[in-house]
Amino acid sequence: MKRTLAAALLSFSVAACGGSESPPPPKEPPPELPSDEGCTRDTMESDFQSSPLQGPGVDAQGKLAPGTYIMSSTYLRMGHSQEAQAEFQQLMGPIDETLQQQQGLVAVQFAQSTRCNVKRTFTIWKDEEAMYQFVGSPAHAQAIARVSLVSRGGSAVTSWQDDERGATWEKALQQLAAETGPTY
Repeated sequence: MKRTLAAALLSFSVAACGGSESPPPPKEPPPELPSDEGCTRDTMESDFQSSPLQGPGVDAQGKLAPGTYIMSSTYLRMGHSQEAQAEFQQLMGPIDETLQQQQGLVAVQFAQSTRCNVKRTFTIWKDEEAMYQFVGSPAHAQAIARVSLVSRGGSAVTSWQDDERGATWEKALQQLAAETGPTY
């Protein structure tokens, strides 16, 4: 109602001043962004989609070999812009290449939710040293440096030690819920 009234007043004042130009049409409202309702780092999204667990420590049935591992999970709340999505895709190429060659990587899984616009990772490492070698790799360092371009804030990462029974998304959700470190 206010816009219509304002447009009518503007049109009237332009006409009263002798102007013949009509006012510009009202701007289109921005597209509606997805709701964050039900979208938290400790909750499996309703449209959660995950790649299979894959890597040198995974057998033909997709099972992890018995053992004690270091596990890590990330929860990335993606920015809504096309630029954020493109930047993420550009960063993931070198990360994927690095992971494929990374000594000490046991397994990896990627997941996403379109409804919540989030990306998740779950990695399993031989030990902390192997995990930190990846964290310090050029591809991962580049991604860390550019996270503000892809995240809309509230993203988190966590790691923990467990045996093969703790290598689940449910355990990752519990660990992310307990994480008190900074968000990005």
